[in-house]
Amino acid sequence: MCFCICLLCLYMHTLPFLRRTRVSFVLSTLLFIFNNVYAQTCSKTAQGLTTTEMTVISKVSTLVTTQWLRKQIGSSNTATRALRILDTSFVRDKQVDTYTMAYLEGHIPQALFFDLHKCVESTPSIPRNLPDPSCFTSYVRKLGIWPDTHVVAYDRFGPASAYRTWWLFRLYGHTNISVLDGGYRKWVADGYDTTKEEPEVEPSMFIPQLDRFLVRTFDDMAENLRTCREQVVDARGATDRAVVDTESGGGKIPGSRHVSFEELFNEDGTMKTEEQLKSMFDDAGLNLQRPLVATCNTGMTACGVAAAAHILGRDIPVYYGSWTEWRQRAREEHTYSGCTEQQDVLKNGLGL
Repeated sequence: MCFCICLLCLYMHTLPFLRRTRVSFVLSTLLFIFNNVYAQTCSKTAQGLTTTEMTVISKVSTLVTTQWLRKQIGSSNTATRALRILDTSFVRDKQVDTYTMAYLEGHIPQALFFDLHKCVESTPSIPRNLPDPSCFTSYVRKLGIWPDTHVVAYDRFGPASAYRTWWLFRLYGHTNISVLDGGYRKWVADGYDTTKEEPEVEPSMFIPQLDRFLVRTFDDMAENLRTCREQVVDARGATDRAVVDTESGGGKIPGSRHVSFEELFNEDGTMKTEEQLKSMFDDAGLNLQRPLVATCNTGMTACGVAAAAHILGRDIPVYYGSWTEWRQRAREEHTYSGCTEQQDVLKNGLGL
């Protein structure tokens, strides 16, 4: 049996006594962690982290509104353990000091700056690599994020980095995270206050647990060309997929279908309705009742498509190397997939 199951049994048998001791607090915390990973299987170790093969069920909504967040903040700039707001404002160039240029110029009250470049060792094929687990753990602890902390991420330059942060925290086992619908631009447009004050927080005991279900590698995607187990949804816009785009190099992973990240949103930056999102997947020939995997250019906007699928009740993984890695590593045997033809047969057979 997994350790977490044994712990639950011990807790239940000793609960009357433990209620009268301080040990109760410790085991209650551990039980909370168990409750957040109850859907996971027993684990193995990879990249220095505990990994799992099933995704956990989030207890908070994918999106929160500016009105909801304003109510939670109240009139104080004192951050609490229960809520951690992260300004994830991001630009591609690591040399740009976004903390000084954006965050210190004004942010949502109680918000801390979260640097997506931190702990990441970029490579030519994977410029948006996963953060080093040890470094990421230390960084998140300094932000005062506990297992029960509700994290809310937002961006000011467009929603991509907020959704990348949403996916990243879930990948490392923290499912209590939402994205501020409409981001900083919507917050300001709604007339809510901003501040230049940076809140102080106490360090936490963040315990990462890599959810292997939520991530795909190049080898996974190459194998999928053979098995066609997962439908591939490409989040890039038309410009990104064109040959004229110097970063993407043009082209796509064989068999992939297209749901543009940019088209997920209304003019004010809020995400479209569930009905509209569902239509986008349907129009692309994607069946939400079957496994999917999201990809894009560098692993950023694919996270937004993953969030859209999550809103529709489907957890899907992200190929974090995406097209930038694929076009550099793919060989001749990776140039064809029969998956598209299989999807068309399924679509026609189901009358979709």
